[in-house]
Amino acid sequence: MHFDDLLKILGEFGRYQQIRLFLICLVAIVCAFHAMNMVFVGAKPDYKCHVPSVNVSDPIFGNTTEKDFQDFLQSAGKCEIYDAREASKLILSGNYTLDGIKGNNGTVSKSKCTEWDYSRKVYGPTIVTQFDLVCDKDWLRSTSKTLYFFGRLVGAVVFGQLSDILGRKPTLFTCLLMLLIVGSVAAAAPNFYVFIPFYILQGAAQTGLFLVTFTLGTELVGPSYRLVAGFLVQSFYSIGYMTLSVLAYGIRDWRYIELAITLPVVLFVPYIWLLPESVRWLLSKHKEEEVKNIVRKVADTNKVDINEEMLEDLTKSDDKSETETTGRRYTLIDLCRPGMIFLSLNVWFNWLVNAMLYYGLSLGTDNLGGDPYINFCIAGAVEIPAYIMCILMLNPLGRRRPLFATMVVGGGACIASGFIEMIPLKITLAMIGKFCITASYAIIYLMAAEVFPTVVRNIGMGVSSMCARIGGMLAPQILELNRFWGPLPLILFGGLAIFSGALALLLPETSGKPLPQTMEDVTDPEKRKVAEKGIDMTVCSPGTDKDEDILNGK
Repeated sequence: MHFDDLLKILGEFGRYQQIRLFLICLVAIVCAFHAMNMVFVGAKPDYKCHVPSVNVSDPIFGNTTEKDFQDFLQSAGKCEIYDAREASKLILSGNYTLDGIKGNNGTVSKSKCTEWDYSRKVYGPTIVTQFDLVCDKDWLRSTSKTLYFFGRLVGAVVFGQLSDILGRKPTLFTCLLMLLIVGSVAAAAPNFYVFIPFYILQGAAQTGLFLVTFTLGTELVGPSYRLVAGFLVQSFYSIGYMTLSVLAYGIRDWRYIELAITLPVVLFVPYIWLLPESVRWLLSKHKEEEVKNIVRKVADTNKVDINEEMLEDLTKSDDKSETETTGRRYTLIDLCRPGMIFLSLNVWFNWLVNAMLYYGLSLGTDNLGGDPYINFCIAGAVEIPAYIMCILMLNPLGRRRPLFATMVVGGGACIASGFIEMIPLKITLAMIGKFCITASYAIIYLMAAEVFPTVVRNIGMGVSSMCARIGGMLAPQILELNRFWGPLPLILFGGLAIFSGALALLLPETSGKPLPQTMEDVTDPEKRKVAEKGIDMTVCSPGTDKDEDILNGK
């Protein structure tokens, strides 16, 4: 008996699964905290060169106040300052007034700032103000975000493998412990060079944690609830997104923000006893007794009677994949063969662009004008209706057309937002773009799991996840282009979204079609036609038990 068949008897989404899924979803909130904290931890407030006190009491200064004199010295720019001694000497010589110097600035030399005064109007202390990541060090701020996404790439690869080798539950607690340690150390970092390696590790732990969380959630329920379970985990991620803006607004200091989002990890210690290991993983490792114990608990909680014969039948299942029966091992090269390469590149490019836009719009909320805390909260709030829309439309409308529509509309909204000066309208258009990109990200994630054949699905999804990390790494660098021209990042984001959406029309429609099992199901048109006459696949069932270990794009 296949586990999915047994779940139909036990209850695909019974009380046991409902309680555990809720507990799993709570972890997604903490994942969102650590995915987005750089928006506030690395925020760059307004700043000016620091000017020491200047004595302007001499009558020759006239009505010039100390503030007037300091404003003049700072008018050289944010990274340079006029020499205070030279300016004072000119005035004291009687040859210049302050207005005269202003009219002929070339008479006073400039020097680079070594200290800065930071505005506390919007943000409290951040790593920018703490470590002076401005002017010559400004590149370190955007680089820190890119390095964080590099850490996430490493985390996706390392913890994805560990979850397959060690199990979902040990990997979950490894990531939680790692997040607690590196987050706490990062909060206490005395300088940027201590902070950044632990911040990279924080990115790796966060990605590993969300990967395992999503996998546990989807493996817990039956086939007809798998899509709903996945979107529930994503929705709690969005709740964490919104909650972060409230925490950041109330706390302000970056060190305490780091601690506030890290220490709640301790609350998950009881999960050692509350959460079970994935039955699907246990079955793949032939751990029969553990499987039987968990299934008995599920049956007891869901008030369903099962007999020992069912359990024996379940643990003796000898379903084998094509790889096991033929001895053939598939690699990345198989995804790059004729007939597959254009499909693979199309999917991977869509993942890269979707991740780039998702994180570009999330990290760039402070560039829209208005209150950055409110903007960030709205950007998180629009994700929930986007997921609901996906659940409602993916069955009747399919995958390809909604993917095309959301990317084109989202891209158009981004471009339009770049040219709008009216702040409320600018924010509205940016949020429309965020709504659409959130939806398209969810669609391409599901669609990718359905277009790759079973024998290479994990490989294809693994590369897709890596492409998403690269897109995330590029997003902070593209946002920095606004120093050359304000609308440029949004124009690039929007243009890439429209182009990627157009390419999506070349992908095969997967809704209501059987999942391709072999390479020939995709590369041989005749075989594909025959396969499509078979049993329709369930929208929520991305494949065999081994195929449940799909990495989430966030």
